[in-house]
Amino acid sequence: MNENLNNGIGWLERTLQLVQKYKFITVLKAFALILSVALLIAFLTNPTYVFEKYEEWKQKQHTEQLTHRLRHNEKLHILTEKLLYQVNADRVILLELHNGLSSNSGLPFAKCSATYEALNSDVLPVADLYQDLNLSLMPFANVLLQQGYWCGDTEELRVIDKALSYKMLGNDISHFAGVLIKGVEKPLAFLFVKFKNVDENHNCEEVKKIINSNALQFALLLELNNEI
Repeated sequence: MNENLNNGIGWLERTLQLVQKYKFITVLKAFALILSVALLIAFLTNPTYVFEKYEEWKQKQHTEQLTHRLRHNEKLHILTEKLLYQVNADRVILLELHNGLSSNSGLPFAKCSATYEALNSDVLPVADLYQDLNLSLMPFANVLLQQGYWCGDTEELRVIDKALSYKMLGNDISHFAGVLIKGVEKPLAFLFVKFKNVDENHNCEEVKKIINSNALQFALLLELNNEI
């Protein structure tokens, strides 16, 4: 123990002498250079170790993200179901934005996929039809990104986005409202509230108020999922 203590004191004395002889910043730069060279040598002599540690780190990150996601799943399902009955809709579906493969120019394809869906009685699920939708083939996405909200008959949508209009009509949707869910720094999702039929008492502005009152909760939960 005394030998280790003496070695430690000797190393400290030599360090102090270097600091006194040269400027502190010079010594610091020298240590940084030595550390960098040591790390480079370690990588060159055992590159598989570095890759293994990187893969372990990625797996740990993935596990943490998955755990975090599952923790908020129930809350998002409950929120979707609540909105369905608040506006007396037939279907509520959440499309989360994500990146797909990149083009040859290196630009990513912006896509969206259905991750949550709430259904009224006798309404069939359609979430599997809304997976990996390429936003470049969905002009209506630009409307929501610019305006934040849209409400009207599905037939009216044909002027903006013919393909999406036909898809919704094929799912027996005659009227719907769409809203953009915004995060702190970027858009997170599109929320669609769909109706088979609406009566004369239906009010798009009232639906907008109800949706917007829930949008912040959606954004918070989705943002928490993206922070990990």
